[in-house]
Amino acid sequence: MDDDAKTWQHSQPMPMRGSPCVVSEANALKYTSKMSSVNRIFLFSDSDRAIPGDWDFLASVRPGVPPEGILSEVDAWLRQYPDAWLAVDMRVGVIPPAVPNLEEMLRTFPRIVIVIVSDDTRDHPWPRWEYPL
Repeated sequence: MDDDAKTWQHSQPMPMRGSPCVVSEANALKYTSKMSSVNRIFLFSDSDRAIPGDWDFLASVRPGVPPEGILSEVDAWLRQYPDAWLAVDMRVGVIPPAVPNLEEMLRTFPRIVIVIVSDDTRDHPWPRWEYPL
């Protein structure tokens, strides 16, 4: 199988509910700055050390907290911020979110989801977000 068969053939012009997309941090900041209005964005990450732009933080891992506890915090976040976007931090060096079956959770998540990656040209289970010019 060649490399082209492993990657998404088409990008996605906008993030949509039920269809997460991958994007680098730099591109996410560039694309959201071009949008006329953007809902609040929360970085679902292992630490608040590298929050892009004016985004907020939602813990994806906490020492001593089981996955059920993380999911309870996500449920509370969903109720508190009904229009917010979730940016899942999957950059190199970041501990992945402590939730079972992350891929399925993101596909069925009731919010817009962007997956922040170090390299958005690599193979990912979601299409790349490529904002139209």
